[in-house]
Amino acid sequence: MIKYIAKERGWQEVEEHIKEGCVTLDLAIKEAGNALVKKAIKGEVSEKTAKEILSRVPRIVRVLPQTEHLPKTLEVSIKHKLSFYDALFVALSSNIGAPLLTSDKKQAGVSSENGVTTFII
Repeated sequence: MIKYIAKERGWQEVEEHIKEGCVTLDLAIKEAGNALVKKAIKGEVSEKTAKEILSRVPRIVRVLPQTEHLPKTLEVSIKHKLSFYDALFVALSSNIGAPLLTSDKKQAGVSSENGVTTFII
C-alpha cells in the first residue's frame, strides 16, 4: 500500500491491482503508519502529508479484521518460520482466495507454497 500511496518504485503495478479491488487487514493500517513515521523522520514527507496519506488507506482498499485469520496465521508462521505479521497476510489471502501482493520474497515464497497466487512488486 505504501508503494502506491507514496508513489514508490512499482506503484503503477499496485494501482492496477487496487483498481480491481484489494483487501487487506487492519494490521496494514499500523504498518502503513509505521512506514509513514519513518518517511516523516527522514524528511521524505511532512507530518501533515503523512496524516493525509494514512487517512486515505481505508478509502482505497477494504480493511478486514485479523482475528478470524489467527489460527491459519499461527499454522503458516510455525510451519514456514515466517514472522506472525507476514503470515497474517498469507493467511488472509489463503482464507479468502485472493492473491497476495508483496515486496517480500520470503513471504511470496511461503504464499506460493500455500497455493496462493502471489505477485512480487
